[in-house]
Amino acid sequence: MEISTRLLLEIADRAGLALAYADAVQLEHRADSHFDRLIEAISSAEREICVEMYQVESDAVGTRVIEALMGAARRGRDVRVLLDAFGSTSVAETMNDMRQAGVDARWYSPFGLTRSPWRRTHRKLVIIDGTTSTIGGINLCERFSERHSGARAWRDVGVWIKGPVSGLLRTQFEQAWKGERGRELPHIPTTRSSRVLCAMAGGPDGRQGHAAAYRALAQSAKRELLLATPYFVPDVAFREALKSAVGRGVRVVVTTPRQCDIPWFKHAGRRIYTGLLQSGVEIRERCDRMVHAKVAVVDRQVAAMGSVNLNGLSFFNNSETLLLTNEPTAVSEMYAFFEHESAKHAEPLHLTTWSRHPDRRRWAELVSLTACLL
Repeated sequence: MEISTRLLLEIADRAGLALAYADAVQLEHRADSHFDRLIEAISSAEREICVEMYQVESDAVGTRVIEALMGAARRGRDVRVLLDAFGSTSVAETMNDMRQAGVDARWYSPFGLTRSPWRRTHRKLVIIDGTTSTIGGINLCERFSERHSGARAWRDVGVWIKGPVSGLLRTQFEQAWKGERGRELPHIPTTRSSRVLCAMAGGPDGRQGHAAAYRALAQSAKRELLLATPYFVPDVAFREALKSAVGRGVRVVVTTPRQCDIPWFKHAGRRIYTGLLQSGVEIRERCDRMVHAKVAVVDRQVAAMGSVNLNGLSFFNNSETLLLTNEPTAVSEMYAFFEHESAKHAEPLHLTTWSRHPDRRRWAELVSLTACLL
């Protein structure tokens, strides 16, 4: 058994993740390429399109995708769209247009007196004909597009999957669509054409296994763990897992953006930097742009990717998607994202100078961390 396969199975076993196979796992490193590929996939769908999305904006990107979905519905395709009631409020008026075009469009967890405002779908999930799917952190809006936002565009990674894993993702979508809970995700057997092993978190309602999966990444690492997240406020259990990994001799590196769109996450995370730096965890703040990617690489053998941020909302509240794989090209490209791109634009933080860093706001750190823990 290959080292990477053994490591992936170890992580999946520690976290209780569902196993499945894919025919291909590919990364799209630029949002514009991801959007172009998405439009092409929607246009070529033969039977069905399923969309579960946190944020769709009524801008050029969002409108382009919505028009493609309406066009597919008019061609007789079964198009279902599940949008988060908080993240996609700007397209509320467009919902009726989609329905009139034949799209079955619904809100995920609309606000009400009996509903928790923190129960959001944070997924960026599209499944085409049950065989091709895409996940990741790229929302459908201009801020991710270099065509529209230039050098200020948010940096993220799209993941494209072909094969049986798409069926597993469709099951997750179906359960979200019906509002089901309590049923375990199935394990998809290997087919002769399948070659890429994957592990999937999410559980029956999208809220299970994410925290356990990230702890398992830290617990299973032998040499190196690279992490990137835009909103870094990890819980105590994950912080201890990172410190324990360093204690075993593992190099742990966390990359997070300095230009964060939600300041209280930035400041809350900074409040806990000192303890991590003292333990030997390396922290880099990327300074060139907002980095929205939620990815990890373990020992250059296994990559994790999806919509899961390293904080309590993603770990325990939101409906999320997290995929782990040992596909060699995907792992290599994800490693390059850390070591050849992010590192070039990041400032490594040092324990000896962090206490007097000129960008720190101690009062904001205290207030923000308190708010995030409520």
